[in-house]
Amino acid sequence: MLRNIIVSWIGTFLQLFLRLSWGVISLPIALLFHLNSVQIGLVATAFYVGYVVSSIPWGLIIDKIGPSSAVEYASIILVGMNLLLFLFLTSYAILLIVYLIEGLITAAIFPSAMKIVAVSYSNSSKFTFYVALVESAGPITIITLGIIASFLLHLWRFIYLIMAISFGLIAIFSHFNRVNVNKTEIKRSFKIILDRKITMATLVRLGELWSTWGTTTWIFPMLVLYRGIAPTFSALFLLLFGVGQLVGILSVERLVERLGDTNAILINLIGFIALTFSIIFSNNIDILPEAFLLGIFSFSYRPPTDSLIMKIAGQSSAGTSIGYANAVSQIGTMIAPSFVGLTLYLTHSFSVSMLALDVGCIISIVSLLSLKHL
Repeated sequence: MLRNIIVSWIGTFLQLFLRLSWGVISLPIALLFHLNSVQIGLVATAFYVGYVVSSIPWGLIIDKIGPSSAVEYASIILVGMNLLLFLFLTSYAILLIVYLIEGLITAAIFPSAMKIVAVSYSNSSKFTFYVALVESAGPITIITLGIIASFLLHLWRFIYLIMAISFGLIAIFSHFNRVNVNKTEIKRSFKIILDRKITMATLVRLGELWSTWGTTTWIFPMLVLYRGIAPTFSALFLLLFGVGQLVGILSVERLVERLGDTNAILINLIGFIALTFSIIFSNNIDILPEAFLLGIFSFSYRPPTDSLIMKIAGQSSAGTSIGYANAVSQIGTMIAPSFVGLTLYLTHSFSVSMLALDVGCIISIVSLLSLKHL
């Protein structure tokens, strides 16, 4: 079972690295192809459009054919796509099309990872811990990118080669190490999408992603441009934020054991809002420990939320439920950066923009309280 968790973690890390690394390697690629900011943004948009569109179908497929097969097939295609970028990236059109395809295919990885966890540990008291363990790939990806960003600027093309090799290894391992699951009829899995509890839990997740990725996207430029903090100091804030995410995601299980999933989620959502207010009124030195705490609260709600979604759906429909939740909640990921950016444009205010990040938490709190009454 531990091997399955390791593969799930690596797969999750790779798919996150693939999409988040664009924020760094877009700079040298933009210089190569003379891209403007709109064209740079379209690449990320193409990926997320593909990711959102295919998440629900992939969830249904995963419950039908099993997560190992889904990961194997997706990884094989991703090997080809990344080799194409490594060897034949000669135009912006190729870049845009490949990132769209990668979004369509990469959407199979995370629901498969969660399905593997559900099959392996859904009856264990440590279920939320193993969900958190796989999802720790998120903050580790952010920390990794922060550490190697300067190298990526010069060696960006080789990242695609490394990704191709890595996905190839994942495909091979998935082929020879099948996770045994009870395959579920697509019609039965599809009913999960219509479940009101799943819908409300998905809205909780949407709000969480709004706050988490909105902060990840904007906190550095917000500190530099609208708070007047030095870039090196702001980078340290971002690093501590990432470390806090890792600590929070790995320690939330104890909170869940004491209070349950919903209460643990609620506490972290309220904690996030409280920290944003604190950062607004703190001096520049005090925001560093607050960055660490904000990181803890910004990711600690994710594992119990995903755990709750899979518990509601049941083991047999875990792939569909997470695929659906992933598709809908990614809307928060897509909207939040633009919403915060628009807020900055209209107000030129660090404080108001920090409150814009809290909108996601408010959506989550309202949805969570509604879920508790269903």
